[in-house]
Amino acid sequence: MTTNSIAMQHFIAITNQEAHQPPSVPFTIEQSHSVMQFHVACRATRCPRKAAALDALIEAGRVVPSASKPR
Repeated sequence: MTTNSIAMQHFIAITNQEAHQPPSVPFTIEQSHSVMQFHVACRATRCPRKAAALDALIEAGRVVPSASKPR
């Protein structure tokens, strides 16, 4: 993937409301990592898609949620 295509996907992820919807089935670990990268500017408390990815990573033990900082 080129930098332009990554930037374009990131822009779409931020601006397209459908891109923020939760998945119909739980994300895999790999999918969760991708979602977290594309939704880096989103807050998990406001983006159901990033929240689902974060939950999958927490459940898999890949992320330990911060006790002092909001998602």
